[in-house]
Amino acid sequence: MKLVVEHFTMGMAVLGAAIIGAATPARADESPFASIYTAEILPQGGMEIEQWATWASSKPDEQFDEVAGRTEVEYGITNRFQLALYANYSWTKIVPKGPGAPDGPVDTTRFNGFSAEAIYQVLNPYTDPFGFALYLEPAIGPGERALEAKLLFQKNFLDDQLIFAANVNLEYVWGHDVAAGIWDHETALEFYLGVSYRFAPGWFGGVELLNENGYSGHFGFDAAHPKSNAFYFGPAFHYATETWWATLAVYEQLPWAGNPAHDPGAVSHGLLVGAERLRVRFRLGIPV
Repeated sequence: MKLVVEHFTMGMAVLGAAIIGAATPARADESPFASIYTAEILPQGGMEIEQWATWASSKPDEQFDEVAGRTEVEYGITNRFQLALYANYSWTKIVPKGPGAPDGPVDTTRFNGFSAEAIYQVLNPYTDPFGFALYLEPAIGPGERALEAKLLFQKNFLDDQLIFAANVNLEYVWGHDVAAGIWDHETALEFYLGVSYRFAPGWFGGVELLNENGYSGHFGFDAAHPKSNAFYFGPAFHYATETWWATLAVYEQLPWAGNPAHDPGAVSHGLLVGAERLRVRFRLGIPV
C-alpha cells in the first residue's frame, strides 16, 4: 500500500502544480464516463494530466481488495491526433475464507509498468453526423506485455446535452510463466455502452454497461478459446469547470455471466466467481 500511496501522492502533487501553474484557464477536455472513451481529443498543442484510481472489491470465499492507479499525460499533436504516456501501479490484498478459497493470502504493492496511447479522430462528434476515433495502446511491465486497440463511437443530441458513447476493445496480453519458461497468450474482447445527460451547468449524470470476455490464446494467431464472460453496470457522475474535471462511477457485476469454458464452479448465481462484484473508478483531469 505504501508504494501506491507514494505514486498517488506524486500524481496528485503534479496535478496540484498544474492547477497553480496554469496561467490562463482552458476549457477542460471533459470525459463524462469513467471507463468509456469518447471520440473527443485535445486540440493541437493542448496538454492534460489525468489521475485515475480504481478500487475493485468483493469475491466469494475471500476478502479481496485492489486499488489500481494511473498517472497520465496527454498531448494534442494535431487537431485529430493525440498521444499519451502513463505509469501504472497497484495494491492488492487477499484474505482467504476457508479451504475453498481460490487464492492464497496476498498483501502486495507493485509497479505495473508504462503504457502509451495514440488516438486518431476520424469523425468529429460536433461537426460530423457522429464521432468516431481509432485507439491503440501498447503496454510493458514486469513479466507482462499488452497491445490494445479500440473503436470509439460518440453521438450527441439536444445541442450536445445528451451523449451516447460506445467502445469495442480488443486486447492481446502476453504473460511470462517463470516456472515453465514460456509466455502465455490471452485475449480480451470488450463491449462498452454508455449514456450521459447534462442536467445542470457543469454536471453530467449517466450510466455505463460493460461486457468483458476473456479468451486463452490470441485471435488470428493462436487457437483462441473462450474462458469467461462478465457484465458490469452502474451510474457515472461528472463535473467540469474551466480548469479541471472529475468523474466518479460505481459498477456492480450483473448476474448475466457465462461459462463458455464449462469450468466447474466458475459461475455462481449468474456471477463470475473469479471476478470482483464491485468496482469504483475516479478520474481527475487538469488541462495545462
